[in-house]
Amino acid sequence: MRNYLVTIALLVSLGASAQSSVQKSMLDTFVKYASIDSQSSYDSICTQGQYQMALVLQADVKEAVAKSKVAGVSVQLSKENYLYVIIPANTKAACPTMGISCHLDVTPEAPGGQIRPIVDKRNGHTIVRTDGTTLLGADDKCGCTIAMQLIRTVLSTPSLKHGELQFAFCPNEDVGRAAESNDPTIFAPDIQFDLDGPEGTVVTKSNFTARGFNVKFIGKEAHPGNAKAQQLGDATAAAAAFISYFPVESRPENSEGTQGYIHPWSFEKEGANVIVQTRVRYFDKSEGELFDRLLMGAMADVKRKFPNVKTEILYDDLQYENVAYTLHPQAQSLVENAAAKIGKAITFADERGGTTASMFAAKGLNGGMCVFSGQHDIHSTREYADLQEMEDCYRLMLEIIQGVAALK
Repeated sequence: MRNYLVTIALLVSLGASAQSSVQKSMLDTFVKYASIDSQSSYDSICTQGQYQMALVLQADVKEAVAKSKVAGVSVQLSKENYLYVIIPANTKAACPTMGISCHLDVTPEAPGGQIRPIVDKRNGHTIVRTDGTTLLGADDKCGCTIAMQLIRTVLSTPSLKHGELQFAFCPNEDVGRAAESNDPTIFAPDIQFDLDGPEGTVVTKSNFTARGFNVKFIGKEAHPGNAKAQQLGDATAAAAAFISYFPVESRPENSEGTQGYIHPWSFEKEGANVIVQTRVRYFDKSEGELFDRLLMGAMADVKRKFPNVKTEILYDDLQYENVAYTLHPQAQSLVENAAAKIGKAITFADERGGTTASMFAAKGLNGGMCVFSGQHDIHSTREYADLQEMEDCYRLMLEIIQGVAALK
């Protein structure tokens, strides 16, 4: 609370009167959320900080519901720490359900702990940063803040027409598990938008499909002088042959735009055995099929060259899916129309990475665009949030909500 009051005092000294009422509200909310240490962990299903963040979000939603007196709003915090908010439609005509997702964790890949948000100015915009010793958590406290502002506005504005709105505040996105325990009986919208994009103009319309392929090469030790008789199984050589099988043209450093790649990135020796972890990334399904043939060819090549080395596939699964495969056919036009109404210039992009929406798509849900949310220099101690860009996202999403309500 002390950090929060210090931040508000700084805001006043920086000239809060220049801000819109929306920015003032979102600043208050963002500072509160960013002050919560909700880093995820590769070693934990869900950290205590994420649970605390979910409780704060839940309390804010329940307060908004109580003030609005809107009936039929569902607020559920699952045992896996997903906060779901379902707002019933206020239109008589049937329209698609709309989903809005964000994630309540922040990355474990930069110093966190006691995060102290500081309000500042940059290029005429109000921003929030830290002192440079910790990350801020703009990824994705920006998205959480925008989603909360949307919930408050929708609930307090009966004249704003909308279909059923499904919100999901997800844990563990920054360790790749945002969709792992989602309940599709609660969150499975027809049209989804993910509030987790960087900066203030880009909307992601497609992304990498990500496959993980981890193989254990099981060796058999023998004295090299008697290697043939004792049937030496050289797991190191077999793993090296596996890695070298892939064409150099298919490596990440030779890939750009919508070109995919195969990337054996980890080589770990355990006694006589070796584990190789491989990233497979592609936009186009035909390229994915080519990469699958290369993987199977590499495995067959190792078996032929090193018959004394056994192999075990430890992991072979889809980590996230290209949202373009299942994107709602009117998703892009909804964004374009909304941007035109608020006078916002936007750019549609192909993301060489993944999003919460792409993790949902890998679990069989419809793909969703990832919308800019004002976060900058993410996963670093230089991270900051831009309030003007957050407001732009909020206003864009309000128009999209109304646009979806008009669809048949």
